[in-house]
Amino acid sequence: MGAKRPTGTITKKQARFSAGLLGAYVLVTLCALGFVRLAWEVRERETLGFDEAVLTAINHASTPFLNSFMPIATDVGGFVGVTLLTVVFLGLFIAKNEYRRALLVVVSVAGAALLNIVLKLVFTRDRPDLWEQLVHEAGYSFPSGHAMASAALGLALAVALWNSRWRWWGLVFAVVYIAFVGYSRLYLGVHYPTDILAGWLVSGVWVLAIALLIRSKLGHQALRNLP
Repeated sequence: MGAKRPTGTITKKQARFSAGLLGAYVLVTLCALGFVRLAWEVRERETLGFDEAVLTAINHASTPFLNSFMPIATDVGGFVGVTLLTVVFLGLFIAKNEYRRALLVVVSVAGAALLNIVLKLVFTRDRPDLWEQLVHEAGYSFPSGHAMASAALGLALAVALWNSRWRWWGLVFAVVYIAFVGYSRLYLGVHYPTDILAGWLVSGVWVLAIALLIRSKLGHQALRNLP
């Protein structure tokens, strides 16, 4: 018979789980503080020089091909694109009876969409107007709705798949998808870089908070019947 583990001994699995939770709490805190600092600087117009310099540099690197490609490709981070991708991933999770993962994805995306509406109304930042734009976008600029939606979906998928054999596929998809959508908004000149960064930070806070809630004792009790 194997030696009995002493009472109170923490297993490697428990240690990894605790470290993961601590890391998630640290990330939530950093993202929240980062957004507050960024929002304050945007309010004070301290980022405008940086924002315009980055947009001008991107515009100088424009090409006829990208001018035709980006207005269409950017829609993968818009309402229709994110909705379709969310439905696809939900269908895959539900087909595998992975209801907790499906719940994380749908709550993350839906909540990010609602948060974006509220935050845009709070900050009422006008969109950039540095050159003749290839697409027309109405509404306010901060934070970027496309950046928030794509980050919420990408991060939720990465977190949902983190403890599975699809971990790295989920992470690669999240990084490429989020980065591409963010760059497309800058290329089109419809958002400042700080709009994109703000969207990423808010979605980071939201998705990680939902993941922590689902993994909490309260979450386990509320979802105890879900696989």
